[in-house]
Amino acid sequence: MIQAAAVSAAPSSPSKSESHLAVTQVTPEIRAALTRDYEIEVSVRSHKGDAWTRLAKRVTGDAAQWEELAAFNETDDALKAEQTVRVPFGRLRPALQRDIAKTLFPKDQLTADGWKHIVVGARGIEGESLWKISEWFTGDGANYTLIRKANPTQGLSTRKGDVILIPKRLLSAAFGGSLEGENAPKTAAAEVRQLQNDPLQRAATDEDVPESNAEILPVAASVPPSLTYERNAPEPHAVYRLQKGEALYSSVAIRFTGRVYAADVGDVVERIVKFNEIDDVARIPVGYPVRIPMELLLPEWLPQGDPTRVASEEGKRESARYAKRTRATNLSGVHVILDAGHGGRDVGTAHDDVYESTYVYDVAVRLKRLLEKQSGAKVSMTTKSQSVGWKIPEKDVLPVADDHFVQTTPKYLLDDAVVGVNLRWYLSNSIFRRTIKEGTPREKVVFLSIHADSLHPSLRGAMAYIPGAAFVKGEYRKKGDIYLTRSEVREQPTVKHTRDEALAAEGLSRGLAESIMTSLGRNGLKVHPFNPVRDNVVRGGHVWVPAIIRHNLVPARLLLEVCNLGNKKDRELIKTRKYRQQVAEALYEGMVDFYGVQRDEKPPSVLASAGGK
Repeated sequence: MIQAAAVSAAPSSPSKSESHLAVTQVTPEIRAALTRDYEIEVSVRSHKGDAWTRLAKRVTGDAAQWEELAAFNETDDALKAEQTVRVPFGRLRPALQRDIAKTLFPKDQLTADGWKHIVVGARGIEGESLWKISEWFTGDGANYTLIRKANPTQGLSTRKGDVILIPKRLLSAAFGGSLEGENAPKTAAAEVRQLQNDPLQRAATDEDVPESNAEILPVAASVPPSLTYERNAPEPHAVYRLQKGEALYSSVAIRFTGRVYAADVGDVVERIVKFNEIDDVARIPVGYPVRIPMELLLPEWLPQGDPTRVASEEGKRESARYAKRTRATNLSGVHVILDAGHGGRDVGTAHDDVYESTYVYDVAVRLKRLLEKQSGAKVSMTTKSQSVGWKIPEKDVLPVADDHFVQTTPKYLLDDAVVGVNLRWYLSNSIFRRTIKEGTPREKVVFLSIHADSLHPSLRGAMAYIPGAAFVKGEYRKKGDIYLTRSEVREQPTVKHTRDEALAAEGLSRGLAESIMTSLGRNGLKVHPFNPVRDNVVRGGHVWVPAIIRHNLVPARLLLEVCNLGNKKDRELIKTRKYRQQVAEALYEGMVDFYGVQRDEKPPSVLASAGGK
C-alpha cells in the first residue's frame, strides 16, 4: 500500500506557470495539477529499483496497467530511479483520486444526495465542462447527460462558483458510489436500459444509448455504412446518419475511428459531441447526421482519392506483393514459436479475478499440444510455468500462476514486464536464426503471441495486431547486464529490418491473421466486429506497434487478443476449458489454412486427455 503523506487541506497557491490553476503534492512521490484546459495532470516519481509493474500496482492497484502507462509516457524502456511518470487520473487507485480531488477542489463535499462540486474556473472564462466533471467523478464523461438532469438550471457551460451535484448513484467508488453492479445503475447506458425495460432483449430502439461500462453490442448493418463528406468546411468532416439502434460509441467512434480502449473511445465521443453541439447523447434521433472530423477517420473511411487513404491502400498492395507465400501439407516443416502473453509477476489485465496471463498460457499449451499431436510442425515456447509446465489442467477456473520464466539462457524469472517483453523477442529472433540455419525457409516460421485484451466493454471477440511496415523502422537494441548476460542477446544485440523485410512481414502477417480470424468465425467464436486485423495500436492517443512484434525478425508474426476481458460474457467464456480448447483448435485450423491445405474434418479434440468437456 502507499504510505500517504499528509495531504493539504487546500491546494497550493496557483502555479506561476500560466498553464496551471492549482498544483498539489499528494504524497512525496505523487504530484497533481489542474491545467487551464481543465485537465488533471498526475505525475509519479519512481523509486530506486522500480519496475513498471510495481509502479502500476502501487498507483493504480493493477500491475497489468503497466503497458498503458508505458504507452502513455511513449516509452518501452525499463524505469530509472527518480524518473517522472505521467498517470491518467482515471487510472489511479480510488483513494488517490479522492485525495487529489479534495486538494484541487477543496470546497467540494459528499452529501446525502451525492457529490457537490464547486466549479473552480478562472475568473471571466468558461469553467470545467460537465463532461470533464462527469469523467472525474463518475469515471465516464457520457454521464454528463444525467448530471444535467440532476441540475436542471445549469447550462452546458459553467462559470467559477457554480455548484454541480453529481447524484450518488452515478459516483465512482472513489467518491462514495456503490460498488459496480450494486443497487442503482452506474452509467447513462445502464439507466436508459433500466428505464426502457432492458432494450437489449428487444428490437433496437430509436434512441442512441451511450454504452459506457454497459454491454451494448454493435448492431450489424445489412449494408455497408456510407459517409458523405464536407471537404470545404472550416473543419473538413464526414457525415454519417445514425441508423435504428445505433450508438455514438460503437457505430461511430469505434467503427470509423478505430478506437477500442475505453478512454480513447470516450475522448473521441467527447470530441464528436462538442463538434456536433449535441446536448444529450442518450436521445439522438434516428437519421441524425453525425459530423465526424476528417482527422479522426481511419484511412479506409476517408474519401476516395484522399492522399492518406491512397497511401494506406498502396501500402497494403505493396506488402502483399512482397509476401512470398508457401505451402505446407499439415504444417510439415513449419516451426511455430508460441508466446503466452505476460506471466510471472506481470499478470496482464485482470477483471473479476480473471487474470490474463493464467488463461492465455492455458490456450498456448493447448495449441502446443494440438500442433505436436496433429501436425508436422515443430513448436517452441518463449515462456514456461515452473508449476504447470506443459500440463493442461482439468479445470474450468484456473488458479493464478505467477512462476513463469522466459526460456533464455540463462532463464529469466518474469519480474519486470518490460525486460520480459524485450527478452521474448530476443529469444524469438535467436530461435528464428537457428531455424533458418537448419534449412527451414523463412516463410515457414510463425510467431504467435497470445493475449486477452481489456477494451471498451461493448466489444467482444478476437483481434489481431500485425507489424505495419511504416512502424518497423530503424535500429533497436537493449543495453545493460540483465540483457547482455543472456546468450540470445549477445548473438545479435541490434535488430534492424530492411524495407523489403518490413513489407514482406506486413503482407505475410496479414495473411496469417486473416486466416486465423476466418477460422475463429467459422468455428462460431466471436471476432471483433470492426477491423479485426490492425497494423498498429492506438492507445492514449498514441499510435504504436507492440514491441513483441515490432522488433521480431520472424516474417509471419502477430499478437492475437483472443477475447476482451473487459466484457463480462467474454470473461465468463475464457473461464471454461471448453472455450479455451475451441480457441486452440481454431488457431490450429487457421495456421493450416494459411499454408493452403484444406482438411476434410477438424482435428480430433484433446479435451478428453485434458480431462474436460
